Amino acid sequence: MDSVSITIILISGFLLLLFLGMPVFGALGSASVVGILLIQGARGLGAVPGVIYDRLAVFPLVAVPLFILMGEIIFHSGIGADIFTATNRWLNRLPGSMGMASVAACAIFSALCGVSVAGAATIGSFAIPEMIKRNYNRSLATGCVAASGGLALLIPPSVALILYGVVGDESVGRLFIAGILPGVVLAAMMMGYIFLIGIFYPEAAPKNPDQVTWKMRLESLVRIWPVMVLILLVLGSIYKGIATPTEAAAVGCVGALVIAGIRKQLSWQTVKTILRSTVSTSTMIMLIFASALLFGYVLTRLQVPQELAAFVTSLKLPNWAVLVCIFSVLYLMGMFMDVVSVILISTPIFLPIVLSMGYSSLWFGIVMAITCEIGTETPPVGLNLFVIKGVSPPEVSLMDVIRGSIPFAVVETLGLLIFIVFPDLVLWLPNLLK
Repeated sequence: MDSVSITIILISGFLLLLFLGMPVFGALGSASVVGILLIQGARGLGAVPGVIYDRLAVFPLVAVPLFILMGEIIFHSGIGADIFTATNRWLNRLPGSMGMASVAACAIFSALCGVSVAGAATIGSFAIPEMIKRNYNRSLATGCVAASGGLALLIPPSVALILYGVVGDESVGRLFIAGILPGVVLAAMMMGYIFLIGIFYPEAAPKNPDQVTWKMRLESLVRIWPVMVLILLVLGSIYKGIATPTEAAAVGCVGALVIAGIRKQLSWQTVKTILRSTVSTSTMIMLIFASALLFGYVLTRLQVPQELAAFVTSLKLPNWAVLVCIFSVLYLMGMFMDVVSVILISTPIFLPIVLSMGYSSLWFGIVMAITCEIGTETPPVGLNLFVIKGVSPPEVSLMDVIRGSIPFAVVETLGLLIFIVFPDLVLWLPNLLK
C-alpha cells in the first residue's frame, strides 16, 4: 500500500476514534499501531517500546510533574486570594479595576503554575463572585478570568512550552525567556480592553467605591512577598544559568512546600489531594505524549512532514499565506482538543514547514502557545470555559462565560498577529540574555 493511502487511513482512523469518544491517547495509539502494521507488518511493533522510551527518557521532561506539583501546592495554600487582594488594592483607582486586578492576579499566578485551569479556578473562585457583587457585567467578569487563566501556557514555567521544547528539540530555558514579553504584552492588552470598557461603559465595570490607603497597599504586598521571592528564585535561577528548568522546578516545589507550611495549609488530607491530583495530571500528559510520539514516528516513516514541507515550498505561496493556513488549522484544533494534544500532534507536522520558510523554532513555539491559549477560551471545548462556569455563582450561565471570553479571544488574536508580523519581538529577550 502506498504512503498516501496509509496516511489517509491513519488520520481518518484517528479522527473517527475521537468522534466515537475514545480518549486522545487511545485514538493516537490505536491509529499509530494500525499505521505500523500497514507499513512494516507485525515485526514493526518491536520498535514501539524503543520509540517511546528514547523520547520519554529525557531530563527536561522531569520538570513537567515537578511544576505541576508546585502549582498544586500553591493552589491549595490559599495564596490566590492574597494575590487578588494585592492587585485589586494597587489598581483600585482605575476604571474597571477589579477586572484588571483579576487579569494581573492570573498573570502572577501563571508564574507559579504552568497549567491554565489552575489559575483560572484559583483566581476565579473569589474574583468572579466579588465582581458580580459589585454589579459587574457577568460576561465581562467571567470572560476576563477565563482568558487570563490561559496565560499560564505562555508565562513560564509553562508545561506547554516544556513539551514543545522536547518535541521540537528547542531549549526549554530559551522558550521560558521568550515567553515573558508576549505574556506581559497579552496581559496588558487584556487589561487595556477592560480599562476602555470601564471608561466608555461604566455600567459594565463600575468603579470600585472602596477607599484604599497606601498602608493597605503595602500590607497586601507583605502578604504575598513569599510568592514573589519564589517566582524570582525559580525563574531567576533559570535566566542566570544557575539551574536548568528541571532543577529550578525542584527548588520551586521545596519553596512552595515552605510557603504552604508557614500558612499552615498542609494537613494530611491536603497532601493526599495534592499528590493524587499531581499524579493524575502528569499521567494524563505522559500518556498523550507517549502516544503522540508514536504517531509522529509513523508520520516520519511515511515522510509526511518532509513531503508536506516540500509541497508547500513548491507552491511558491507567500509566507503569510502559509502561516494563515497553519494557524487556521491550529485554531480549529484548539477548539476541539486539549492543549497538550494540539502541541504534540501538530509540532512534528508544522515545524518542518515553518523552518523551511526560514522562521525560528523558538518563535514558532511561542506563537503556537498563544494560539493554544486562545483555544482554552474558545467554544465548543475550551476547557477554561467549563472551569469558570464551575467556580461561578449559580446565576452565571455557560453562555455568559462564552460571550465574555470571545472579545478577549479577539484581543489575543490581535496580539498573535503582532508577534507573527514582528517575530523579532519574540526573539528580542532571549537574544539579549544569550
